[in-house]
Amino acid sequence: MKQTIISLLAGAFCLVSASSAYTAAPIDSANFATCNESPGGSRTVRSNGFVKGLFVVSSNLPGATFSTNPNDANGLADRNIECAHFDDRTSGGTVIIPWRQFDRGPGAQGGRYNWDFVESQIQPWADRGQVVNLLVWPAVQKESQKFPSGQSATPQFILDEPGVSFKCPEGTAQGTGTNGQLPLPKFWEGRVKNPYRTALKELVRRYENDNRINYFRFGIGVGAESYPANGTTTPTNFCRDKFVSLFSGANDTEKANKAFTTWLNFTKETVRVFRNFDSNKPIVVTLNDFRTRSSQGVNKFANDTENEATRSLGGAPKLGLGVQGATTSDLDRWNASPRQRCNANWCKLFNDNKNAGIVLQVQTPTHSGVIGRPNENTNVPECASGNNNGVAGCMKTGNLVELMDFARNRGANSFELYPYEWYVVNDTALNFNASDGVSYRNAMDRAKN
Repeated sequence: MKQTIISLLAGAFCLVSASSAYTAAPIDSANFATCNESPGGSRTVRSNGFVKGLFVVSSNLPGATFSTNPNDANGLADRNIECAHFDDRTSGGTVIIPWRQFDRGPGAQGGRYNWDFVESQIQPWADRGQVVNLLVWPAVQKESQKFPSGQSATPQFILDEPGVSFKCPEGTAQGTGTNGQLPLPKFWEGRVKNPYRTALKELVRRYENDNRINYFRFGIGVGAESYPANGTTTPTNFCRDKFVSLFSGANDTEKANKAFTTWLNFTKETVRVFRNFDSNKPIVVTLNDFRTRSSQGVNKFANDTENEATRSLGGAPKLGLGVQGATTSDLDRWNASPRQRCNANWCKLFNDNKNAGIVLQVQTPTHSGVIGRPNENTNVPECASGNNNGVAGCMKTGNLVELMDFARNRGANSFELYPYEWYVVNDTALNFNASDGVSYRNAMDRAKN
């Protein structure tokens, strides 16, 4: 698949609401052998209070598609996700709930909280007898994800507060917009964090006893992640300087240290707040890398987040842990001698918690590559450049079969997979179905529930 399409999928599915101008094309069910299979009740058996298994990530229904680009060279532009939805290997779906969509602000006519959008995303899965993971985004990660109808995920009553937001400079496709036009809230300020936490608590109280819901995954920063903006996670990221400039200090070093300490403490405080919701349903937080200076320790942010989520806290339930950037490069690092760290140290932290009875959730940054990572297969010229080429089957995520088996051995018990992975298994019109459909199907069978 073209790199422009891949960039839309990094960390989150490209979303289209039912009210959008885009309409998904009808499903060509003849190309999907499993579209009409029955639910299979074993996929929703709960253990430790949650359903383990395979979930379709960012699977907002109705109307969500794999790609809305009509020039998609992979021929999947108008392919609706229904056939991943109906694959009986799935335990359910993972849907994105923008904060804006249920919190209408103080004084709103008809009441502050409205659950219509949330219900519209739950019901297609519930009708099939499956469960839903609710991901709440307080802000989108980049301008292309404004949802729905060009809106930010942040409520307007928050963004209307003077001085409450900042903008990253013009950056890369991973940034907050090619023109830096997308305002991001200062999550750590009381006028943002307090109403957000109140809204999340309302959502928990409404759905914590609802059997249609599996677990909650709450964003601490952009998306369902734990960093303040795309482009801030390393000392060399393009938005690092802008983020650091928001904090006081006599020089860049002092400002950078203040920025790191403020965000780390805010993240730990937020994790404690989530735990003190005392939810009857699991709450999952994301492990991320985050530093503003190289001397701050590459594992400190992830390790401190994990510690706050899983340590003893006056009887408060532990939180689950998630990673949205797992690739087969992590497998190579873990198996190296001497052993190296995985992205956000997730391999070790999952391994440490594999018997803790908590959700350990894995998502990849993009869909997989059936022949592996670029440059790994020299027999495919299109993969020799080192860049993602989904059409040729080489993606930096690597092969799903290797990654899923590795993650399972680290304790992963929830896989949020892009619909592409089900296309490889089910779609006879996709080139990779004949060559890799069986191995992918077997890997999913080993991981289901």
